[in-house]
Amino acid sequence: MTLDLTSIDDSYLLFIRSREVAQMTENFNSNMKVNLVAQIGRNSAFADIHVQLSSCEIPHSFYNFSSNLNNLSLNVDSAPSLVLTEQHYDIYELCDYITNDSTFKYSATFYPQKNKIILTNTDSTGYTINFGNEQSKNLAKALGFKQIDVVMSADESIISDNSVNLNTIHSIFVHTDLSIANCLTTTTGNYTNIIQKIPVNTTFNKVINYSPIQSSVFSSVLNVAEINSLEISLKDQNGNLIQFNEASFELSLLFEIHNVQTQNQDLSISGGRRSDLSNDIINNPINNPNNIVTNNPTIPSNNNIPSINNFIIPNNNNPSNNNINLPKELTSSNIGFSSQPRITQSIPLPVINEDSELNDKQSNILQNKLLELEMLDDIL
Repeated sequence: MTLDLTSIDDSYLLFIRSREVAQMTENFNSNMKVNLVAQIGRNSAFADIHVQLSSCEIPHSFYNFSSNLNNLSLNVDSAPSLVLTEQHYDIYELCDYITNDSTFKYSATFYPQKNKIILTNTDSTGYTINFGNEQSKNLAKALGFKQIDVVMSADESIISDNSVNLNTIHSIFVHTDLSIANCLTTTTGNYTNIIQKIPVNTTFNKVINYSPIQSSVFSSVLNVAEINSLEISLKDQNGNLIQFNEASFELSLLFEIHNVQTQNQDLSISGGRRSDLSNDIINNPINNPNNIVTNNPTIPSNNNIPSINNFIIPNNNNPSNNNINLPKELTSSNIGFSSQPRITQSIPLPVINEDSELNDKQSNILQNKLLELEMLDDIL
């Protein structure tokens, strides 16, 4: 959510170095567990913990063609043929590699005006390139070909259907094991535990930097009361762990404790005659006789009227009992909203007293008006 600076009660900045934390996946340093000695926690039951990615410094050391991305091979006639060496390629290096591969009987030429590749069968025999094969489809996609098999006769040439895209990793998603309440993706259409997306806007061997102002000032709301440890994983747009080839990187996470505003919250029930009258009582103390309208018709008194809801009707036989008593306690579950289960707390509400000099007749008029309105609401 967009940060509300007025509700911040506390904040913590966590610096993470990949070389200093436990790695959870063998031969990868992009799946980490961070254990904390100092706890990060909310200060009250009326608080939420927010987290946002504050900054990062990530070397662009991952390859655009690798076994981790499953985009190294093309099958021909249902058998392995072209197999790329795992590394980073630009378009000209890739075309040279394809052309020089002796097992793949095709040459590759880049068509820069259309950003496409032309494949030519250099053999005297026709073949079927299995672009639709499970082992071939990711490389076919990078080369711009549709993921369907293509039959090519001797000396035939074809041009890719779509643009070449060698940026096989164009976004880095920061995942966590902490439960996040306000992030969704189109992958599932549901909530997911993603803190932020980092755009890959650098070339190979450069450093990827991120600042919140590049996207928007947004924080993820955590469904936790305290944090003693957390897991962080960096994945590409397809959910694959990124292979940084052991290049170290740094992240910083900003945790903020936001309090739900309750101190000045209006606790009255909105709408209805009773709420309006209750507000009048609260906002216009009746110790001023001028605030009492005395020319209304008087409803016959009933000395045995029982208590209705939370209003206690005074007995006219006891002149000293001239108080209107509102509920003195309201549990925190009835006010405000928070994503966390709240500890039940009692909030004292003021008792509104009538002026001791108010005569019995005026008190009786007011109380019977309350009763009349209560009965009208019940009828309606």
